[in-house]
Amino acid sequence: MKIRPDQIEGVQTEQKRRQDKAQQPGNGFGDILNQEVARGDTSATASGVMPPPIVNPLIATEAVSSVQSVDAEGAQVAGQVESILDKWDSYAASLAGSESGLKSAYGTLDEIAGQVAALKEEQPNLGTSHPDLKSIVDELETLTATEQFKFNRGDYV
Repeated sequence: MKIRPDQIEGVQTEQKRRQDKAQQPGNGFGDILNQEVARGDTSATASGVMPPPIVNPLIATEAVSSVQSVDAEGAQVAGQVESILDKWDSYAASLAGSESGLKSAYGTLDEIAGQVAALKEEQPNLGTSHPDLKSIVDELETLTATEQFKFNRGDYV
């Protein structure tokens, strides 16, 4: 490939134009950033917007009275969910262990699946009475099925 002088001149004019554009005031990144920062400062002071004062959240004790009490059924389901989550912690710990940890992990995973299935069977109307707990139980069921699939596929071997 042969380089001709007319091709070099075209590239040189393009480079010169880029340098001139970069050297113009107000076109560089730093100039644009400074303009935006200055514009943000003046708009905040011009409109009289002040940052919110820092308030101790412990002072707002009147908000505590608006918390609803949990009924016995909700407390029972929450306790079962907490128990299942504790099993998940032991499952994760046994996966981090050695080869023998895989056998105990699979046993723990079977226990979790059984507890989730029993919880869903015991509380068929959980979606109407406690929709938030229902979504947690559904997530636990999905997570359990996914982990069983991964385990059976051999991801942890």
